[in-house]
Amino acid sequence: ENSKWANQPVQQAAPHIDRISKYLTTVQCITTSHPTTHDLIYCVRAGKIDDKALMSSVTVDEMVDFFLYVKEVNAAVADVRSIETDSLVKIVTCNDMMGLKLVGGSSDFRSALSVSSKKATQLYPSLSGRTLLLNLPKLLGAIVKLFTP
Repeated sequence: ENSKWANQPVQQAAPHIDRISKYLTTVQCITTSHPTTHDLIYCVRAGKIDDKALMSSVTVDEMVDFFLYVKEVNAAVADVRSIETDSLVKIVTCNDMMGLKLVGGSSDFRSALSVSSKKATQLYPSLSGRTLLLNLPKLLGAIVKLFTP
């Protein structure tokens, strides 16, 4: 039976949430569902994350733990919804880059993203759906166009 999702208990169980929660709120990151496919849509507003302040309060390994926890929860929800809908539910990632600085920012945060992404690909290979990059900064958009057919 489908029941209403309660995010608060899941969020409170996240590793290092006591230090992360003031930097990653629903303004910066949120997971929602596609209304017809039931795919999970994980939205990240990268330009709204104060990555330097965040990484001054946690280590790279702690941030990796947090990101993997989020991916584990999404994977568990996708598994349940796959069974409920009798179809494979995937996770679509939308990265909104509006306001993202190409120079500066925290290299530790970028490292945590990279490490957690590599680990998640190994742990959850069947759930990886599309990744959409939205509102690319002009320079990054031009570089992407060079490699796009």
